[in-house]
Amino acid sequence: MAAFVFALLTAFVAQASPAPVPKASPAPAPKASPAPGPEASPVPAPEPPDEAPASPEGSPVPSAAMPPPPGVQFQPPLENGACLDSIRAVPNVLEGPSSRGMQIVRIDQVVSTATMLPGEVIGFLYTTQDGSTWLGQRTKDYQSAAGATAINRVLGAAHVAGSDVSEFPPTSLYGVPTKRQQLFRVQMPASEYATLRIALVPCVIWPSTRPLPDPPT
Repeated sequence: MAAFVFALLTAFVAQASPAPVPKASPAPAPKASPAPGPEASPVPAPEPPDEAPASPEGSPVPSAAMPPPPGVQFQPPLENGACLDSIRAVPNVLEGPSSRGMQIVRIDQVVSTATMLPGEVIGFLYTTQDGSTWLGQRTKDYQSAAGATAINRVLGAAHVAGSDVSEFPPTSLYGVPTKRQQLFRVQMPASEYATLRIALVPCVIWPSTRPLPDPPT
């Protein structure tokens, strides 16, 4: 009997005691994903600097040369001989006495830039080996009246000091050659071309690397 009562009490106590509550393990915290930052706008690449157009070989195209006077087209100069109707030729002697210093090494066309004569060749400028420059007019068959006036104006303004020549003398009188001087020494700095209303166009240039022939004796 006592054993029966003890068993009932044990069962009653077991039912009354609360069951142990298992410890809850903390739930893993969700990983915080980084907040998306503002999208960076793409930085444009710097534009390459402007360059001159390249030639077929890849080298820059040279800048355009100065334009010729109106109505005139530049041509590669000759290396010897006369220029158009010039009365002297490269590398002949300009005038006696014959010497290497008086050999002609260059002939330029004197071109008018005046409004009424644009591009007209009105004369020739001869350069000798000694560096002096001489002015000559065109021959009668190729010289207009306006061209003659223009080249006389150049001669009157550019003749060297000590010379009082102001115009070219006639080459003939009543059909008879006068045999008077037709080439006059002048000084024509480039700064005066605009005032004289002229331009110089290279026509014949003796190569500087080639020795001059001996002048005639």
